[in-house]
Amino acid sequence: MAKAGEGIVFEIPVDEQLKSTEFKPFKFQGPFLLPHCGRRRRTNPHMRAFWGATLGFTFAFIGWFAFAPLLPVVRVDLGLCDNNAVIQLLPEDERVEACVCKKQCKSTIASANIAAVSFDVATRFFLGSVIEKFGPVKTDCMLLSFGAIVVSISAFIQSGSQLIAARFFVSCLGSTFVVNQFWNSIMFNSKIIGTVNGTAGGWGNLGGGLTQVLMPAIYALWRSFGLSLSMSWRLSMFFPVSLYVVLVAWLWFCTQDTTTGKFEISMLGKTRRAGPSDYLRVCMDYRVFLMIFQYSSCFGAELVFNNVLVSHFVDLFDVDLLSAGALAMCFGGMNLFARSLGGIASDWASSRLGMQGRLWTHFLSLFGEAIFLFIFGCIDKSTGGWPVALVVLIFFSIFVNMSEGTSYAIVPYMIPQDLAIVSAVVGAGGTLGAVIATWAFYKYVQDSLLPFKLHACYVMFWALTVPLMRWETLGSMWHNPAKKLVEAPAAQKEEPIAEEQPKHAIEEAQL
Repeated sequence: MAKAGEGIVFEIPVDEQLKSTEFKPFKFQGPFLLPHCGRRRRTNPHMRAFWGATLGFTFAFIGWFAFAPLLPVVRVDLGLCDNNAVIQLLPEDERVEACVCKKQCKSTIASANIAAVSFDVATRFFLGSVIEKFGPVKTDCMLLSFGAIVVSISAFIQSGSQLIAARFFVSCLGSTFVVNQFWNSIMFNSKIIGTVNGTAGGWGNLGGGLTQVLMPAIYALWRSFGLSLSMSWRLSMFFPVSLYVVLVAWLWFCTQDTTTGKFEISMLGKTRRAGPSDYLRVCMDYRVFLMIFQYSSCFGAELVFNNVLVSHFVDLFDVDLLSAGALAMCFGGMNLFARSLGGIASDWASSRLGMQGRLWTHFLSLFGEAIFLFIFGCIDKSTGGWPVALVVLIFFSIFVNMSEGTSYAIVPYMIPQDLAIVSAVVGAGGTLGAVIATWAFYKYVQDSLLPFKLHACYVMFWALTVPLMRWETLGSMWHNPAKKLVEAPAAQKEEPIAEEQPKHAIEEAQL
């Protein structure tokens, strides 16, 4: 227990800034439900913030990518098909007219996939200023409320152009990620922030995997009641809407911005909110620029796979819709632990090598991602079929999520006083990576596997930029200032004193 002002006793240990020094997501006293939120949100704001940020991002994914696993159905209903073939969409269904997309159909679907991440680039980029003005709770509530409206409207689309427009506007839900990372960064001590941000982001990204199973399952449920193909997928779209209504109410009444209540800009050591010149200054820092595109190569890849995986397994390996969703879920399911693993590995390496350790874990994660992405692009029916593809996909997913975790374990150290802006622009870079990859590699290339190989080259390029990142006080992959501080006094003694000098010391001073 730790005391704050006004006689409040926190349920977990905190530091002098009232940030939690422990990460125990399942440790809380009393229920989280609405009737008990008054005092509980003041005595346990840290874990409520963690769960609010995590659930907000998790549920956002379900609405954001609700269309992706249903595209084999939606493209039939909207009349987009240009290569009709008989495909069994569900195991128990009668065989229905569906299509393996070619040319115009593929172009429309690719344009919809690009639209599904495009608006998010802009909203993420400017969300740093929005958070500084309204605080994380109100920002999350606004995003989810807008998402509920757009997802509801998207159930009534009738054409390919309307599909593109719906997916464009619903992509703003992805910006809940910026709130996710910022909110935790102001609630938890820097020594555990890699673990916390990795877990919050990873469990949030898990929503992308859940979507691949939930939406086809809900569609199948409506079909089992005798509803038409068109009516079934349209009713399925209201499932994420119901989640948003419940979550917004819980966020509003049961969480708070900071340990003391409302967020104030002075908590970041600033006297004014961010403006255009601040964004320009942050983006001109070459380390931030590199991190934007490094994150584009990992989170961008995850978004691309959320869009294409179900269709890929249906079209290339001839599996049914529910099975394809289950296979795609294996990709998203790695978020349950892999992004946290990246954060944990980064914190562990930092405790021994400082920033040098964080950068090495980041580089190795991106490198492994590129290797397994290329291998995935080599597998078809003749080279092992979907079982081999699934094994490679799981290893690829682990490295993707670890890369995301190692990225945001570094972000808080870049420009600490501009944390909201850095979190926003790096997050925008992740979505930008999906736009770049979909447009450059997946939209115009007709071959089913070549896009994955080209995408792997993109990832490898940005992985090789990690050694270029360097801080005067924190070091680089090849230089560790903390090590010199230890070696200097050690040279004056007969026995080393490395264990006496905490590697976090310089990082703490920087923050």
